[in-house]
Amino acid sequence: MSRDGEAVPLMPKTIDTLAVLLERRGQVVEKAELMRLVWPDCVVEDVGLARNISLLRQALGSDGEAYIETVPRRGYRFTAGEDKATGQVREVKRRPILPLVAGGGALLLAAFVYFQFYQSSRFVPTQGQRAFLAVATVEIIGSELERAAFSMRFTDTLVREIAKLDSVQLVSPSTVRRYERRGIPVALMGRLLGLDVIVEGTAQQFGSHVRIALRMSDVHSGRLIWAENYDCPAGDPASAESSVARAAAEQIGQRLRH
Repeated sequence: MSRDGEAVPLMPKTIDTLAVLLERRGQVVEKAELMRLVWPDCVVEDVGLARNISLLRQALGSDGEAYIETVPRRGYRFTAGEDKATGQVREVKRRPILPLVAGGGALLLAAFVYFQFYQSSRFVPTQGQRAFLAVATVEIIGSELERAAFSMRFTDTLVREIAKLDSVQLVSPSTVRRYERRGIPVALMGRLLGLDVIVEGTAQQFGSHVRIALRMSDVHSGRLIWAENYDCPAGDPASAESSVARAAAEQIGQRLRH
């Protein structure tokens, strides 16, 4: 986000809070619903939400209180562009203090901040630290495989195996899928989540076997760190997928330790 022509960095969860409020501009978003959408994988107290709102208001400048209204005992409402006399939402005039870009949405706006401020990070963590990693949903190529079932099942299996590594801090699959449902490209998602590395892959059936191609890359530089192809029989998918996931997780762990 930018203000007065200067970029204002925001934390990922603060960006998510802004995205929800913008999507429902002019509507009251209940506290419980806002916390559910921003923190889908954990329980958060009101103080965490209040802190995000406070950070947003600070980022919006002196008009922050006016832009984000507190509705007592209910929640919050983004009021920029609302006609106070009628209560109806009107188009927001372009303001030099807050050039929120329509169409791209809050996530693309946040991406601008990361593109401007990121520095090439090492994919190998320093001693005592862990790489921040996410696994994108494996893409199915062709029509032979049952797309939804295989893709989700194998991705979840791979996530479980990677989660056992001491060298990584893993983003939950539900968070990744939330970004994927919004059509956010993998590289952009990696920057928005503040990742170090990301694992992607494809799966395609060739006759009696399935080829799973996996790769891991540095989010900031785009450099390919590791890639491997695995072939497994199509007749026994569950056992074969577990074997491939274990082997891939072991190689990822070794690559991140060196």
